[in-house]
Amino acid sequence: MPLLFLLLTTSSCRKFIEVEPPIDKLSAEVVFTDVETATSAVTGIYTNMLVTLPVISSGGVTVYTGLTSDELYSSNTTSTTLAEFASNAISPGNSVLKNDFWQKGFNLIYHANACTEGLENNTYLPVQVRDQLLGEVYLCRAFIYYYFVNLFGDVPLLLKTDYQENQKAARTATTTVYGQIITDLKNAQALLGTSYPTNERVRPNKWAATALLAKVYLILGQWTLAEQESSSIINSGDYSLEPDPNNVFLATSNEAIWQIMPTRGYNTTEGLTFIPANWSSGPPNFPLTDYLISSFETDDLRKSSWVSSKTVQGQTYYYPHKYKIGAYGQPVTEYYMVFRLAEQYLIRSESLTWQQKIDKAKNDLDIIRKRAGLPDTPASTTEELLAAMAHERRIELFAEWGNRWIDLKRTKKSADVLSPIKAGWQPTDTLFPIPLEEIQRNPSLAQNPGY
Repeated sequence: MPLLFLLLTTSSCRKFIEVEPPIDKLSAEVVFTDVETATSAVTGIYTNMLVTLPVISSGGVTVYTGLTSDELYSSNTTSTTLAEFASNAISPGNSVLKNDFWQKGFNLIYHANACTEGLENNTYLPVQVRDQLLGEVYLCRAFIYYYFVNLFGDVPLLLKTDYQENQKAARTATTTVYGQIITDLKNAQALLGTSYPTNERVRPNKWAATALLAKVYLILGQWTLAEQESSSIINSGDYSLEPDPNNVFLATSNEAIWQIMPTRGYNTTEGLTFIPANWSSGPPNFPLTDYLISSFETDDLRKSSWVSSKTVQGQTYYYPHKYKIGAYGQPVTEYYMVFRLAEQYLIRSESLTWQQKIDKAKNDLDIIRKRAGLPDTPASTTEELLAAMAHERRIELFAEWGNRWIDLKRTKKSADVLSPIKAGWQPTDTLFPIPLEEIQRNPSLAQNPGY
C-alpha cells in the first residue's frame, strides 16, 4: 500500500513525536500497530499542511479570499491567475484553484482517511494513544471540508481511500457535508482530552475541535449551540488574551488554541508571502486595500501592531504584519495560528446578540476592544451591536483564514459590499468554480452556476 509509505516519509519532524520511525518499520503491515509509526502517520498531516506556497491549508485561503473580498490586492500586474481572483472572474482552468485548493485539499483528506481506516477499530495501540490520534484525524478532515464548502459549495464527500469510488464521486449537498463536519468534530471532542499531547499546542486537543464547531454553528445560525461551544473554551481557564497584540502570533501565545509548527526552514507561509524581502525594491506582494486601512479606528493598537508599510517611489503600501518574520533561516518563534481565543469571544458575542442578550454580548465585544486600546462600544441595540460586531470581526480577523470572505457570505452582505468596488460582480461569485480538469476527469461533477 504505497500511501502508507507516503504517510511516514512525509512526517519526519522529530519535534512532533521526538523520535523517528526506524527504517525497518516502514511497511504498511505495521504502521498502525506501533505507537511511533502510527503517530508519525498522523502528524505527517500537519507537515503536509504547512508548505512554502499559499495553499488551502497554509495561507492560500487568506491570500486568495483576501483578493476576492475587500482586504488585499496584488501588486503583480502581469499575473492573470491573480487578476482572476482580484476581479472575481476566476476561470475554471485557474492553476491555483486546481493545484493549491482542490487537489491539495483532497490530498489532505485522503491522508486523513487513510489514518482513519488504520485507527478505527484498532486493537493494537493503547486506547489513549488511539483515541488521541483518531480525534486529531477527525478534526483535520472536518477542517478541510469546512473550507471546501465555504469556497466551492457542494463537494464530493469522501470518507474512504477507495480511489475507484472516489474518482467518480458526485458532489454532495453542502448541508450533508456540514452534517459530516459536525459528526467528525463531536467525535473528536469525545476522543480528545483538554490537555495537549505535547508541550506545545501543535497537536489538537478537545478545545481545538470545539473552536471549529463553534465556527460551524455560527455559520449555520445555531446561536445557542455556538454560544455553548465558545463559552466552554472561554470558561475553561486554559487560555487568555495576550495583552500585547504583537505577541498574539508567537509560538508561546497563550491565546493559541491550535497552531501548526513550521518544519521547513521558515516560520510561516504568510510571513513569507506578505513581508517584503529585504532585497526587493518593489512593493509588497499583497498590499492591504484602502477600504480596510480606512476602517481602523484612531489609536487602534491592531493597526500599529498588525499592519506595516513600505514606501516605493513615493507611494506607501500597507501590508499584513501579524507574523513578523518573512525570511528563511531565522529562528522559529512564530507558529501558524489556526484557532485563537479572540475569535471565540467574537463568536459568543454575536451569538448572544442574536439571542437578545445584549449586555453580555457587549461585554464580550468590549473585552476585544480593550485589548486593542479602544473604549467600550457605544452600540446599544441589536442592530447597532450586529454592525459593531461586523466591524470588530473585520478588524480583529483581517487577513486571517478567509474570515472576511466567509463573514460577507454568511451575513448575505457580499453584494452590498463588493458590487460597488468590483466591476462585473455577480451573485454567483460567492462560490469558486470547480476546476475544469476535475470535471473533465469525472463526469459526475457539475459546475457551479456562473461558470
